[in-house]
Amino acid sequence: MRGRVGDAGRWPGRALACALVVAGLSGSASAQDPLSAIDWLRDNLSEPAHGAHPVTPLPGDAWLQSMITTRAIDAVRPESVGLFPAARAGLPRRFWGTTPDTELLVLIRGLPVDTLPALRDLSYRLLLAEFEAPHTPPTREDDATAQSTNADARANAFLAARIDKLMDFGAIDQAAAMLDTLDTDDPGLRQQRFEIALLLEQEQRACASVLDAARPFPFAPAVIFCKAREGDWQGAQEQLERATEAGTLGSVYAPLLDHFLDADDHLHNSAEELEAILPSRLSPLAWRLLEAIGAPVATHGLPVSFAHADLRGTIGWRAQLEAAERLVRSGALPPNQLLGLYTERSAAASGGIWERVRAVQRLDSALIDANAEAIGSALLLAWPHIVEGELEVAFAALFAQGLLEAGLSGEALEQAIIVGLLSADYEQVALDHPGTTARARFLSTIARGLPPAETLREDEALRDPHWAAVAEAFEDPAPVTDSARARIDAGRLGEEVLLTLISLGSASDPRMMTDGLALLRYVGLEDIARRTALQSLLLERRG
Repeated sequence: MRGRVGDAGRWPGRALACALVVAGLSGSASAQDPLSAIDWLRDNLSEPAHGAHPVTPLPGDAWLQSMITTRAIDAVRPESVGLFPAARAGLPRRFWGTTPDTELLVLIRGLPVDTLPALRDLSYRLLLAEFEAPHTPPTREDDATAQSTNADARANAFLAARIDKLMDFGAIDQAAAMLDTLDTDDPGLRQQRFEIALLLEQEQRACASVLDAARPFPFAPAVIFCKAREGDWQGAQEQLERATEAGTLGSVYAPLLDHFLDADDHLHNSAEELEAILPSRLSPLAWRLLEAIGAPVATHGLPVSFAHADLRGTIGWRAQLEAAERLVRSGALPPNQLLGLYTERSAAASGGIWERVRAVQRLDSALIDANAEAIGSALLLAWPHIVEGELEVAFAALFAQGLLEAGLSGEALEQAIIVGLLSADYEQVALDHPGTTARARFLSTIARGLPPAETLREDEALRDPHWAAVAEAFEDPAPVTDSARARIDAGRLGEEVLLTLISLGSASDPRMMTDGLALLRYVGLEDIARRTALQSLLLERRG
């Protein structure tokens, strides 16, 4: 597998990636933590809290060396567990403030997954950071034990909502790391970890927990599956019979487990029989059971978290490519891992994803050969395919630096600058290439966090309501609404940022774009605001 210019090497496989997450949590430094798939983790997170200011990303993975901390597992509470301290996220430790946990839980569940990459990265930041526990209003229980039980249940529910949302994004490596940090006995959280393990091909680890006699597992289908997997078919059958009599299996797992345990039966299943037991909504366990009885379900129509299963070496190359693209789009997989798959072998077909593979291979080879003319031609040919796959920001992370150092000119240079503005080095790109047209100067001004209103007046074509909304948000000071200021002053910062993420995720109304960007700038999330603005203007989509 060839490396591109300037690479220290491609990303390793998932087994090593998962090990690196755990190593980072235990305090050992690594320069290849899979969390660096999230661009903002490379940013300088020590900036002041308010107002526009330059944003200078840390080079490479230098952020990792300073973010690793060690703490005793027994000191971690479910509602505040995280993979890095709040300070490293550029946010106060009391981020959740006075907003009740039940209200925050609803907002977390409402975070949009189909959103701009910068907003997705901020969502990751909030879901993975270690904040103080959210406010839990007192309950009416007079008994202290009942109050404690209720508080524990709410704490576990808050963490479960964060884990569920990470799974919605496909970030199951990170979700697993959070749960492993806590090592909880809560039934719901243990079931979440079991399902994640199935998607990561960690059945042995998952079943070790399920069959732990000291900690009985509350989910009967998992126990039956694991007993059979460990070779205890009789015990699995007895467990199935007991669960069937008790009515605890449900309509989905009863037929699946019955087929799974009857080896002779599932060797002769007809297509009609298998179709009859397919559930309308697949859980990871149901998906694994269907695979085991000879009725595998393709992952491309399932939630993105299932795509991890298609990164197995036993899966065909096209399925691996499609899965990797899905995970890169959701921010759950490093772009370098996708590049490794793109350049693994020659495409044997044409159309669709194969044209994208050929285009990326052509550009990668041109960069290695340092041929400016070939690089420019390959870039212009590749870009439409990258846009079609909605991989522009990942492409920028991989190629922006090499393109801008390639000595391009004309249309190719203009395209390289656009790619650069979508990269983590957007500010330096803007300083090096301030632009000659009104549109280019507008983008350069936004990238530097300056008011672009004057540039907007230079070109009537830029008076589009969306461009005007972005320009208004970058006035100095940022035009924050009174209601937003009031919530922040009342200690409801986390609530306000979550509301902003939800509104910007579907910001078809220019007013919502202005208010959202202004709020991000006001609370010190300047980098996220600039990247969101640039992406909303440069990408073919706004959500």
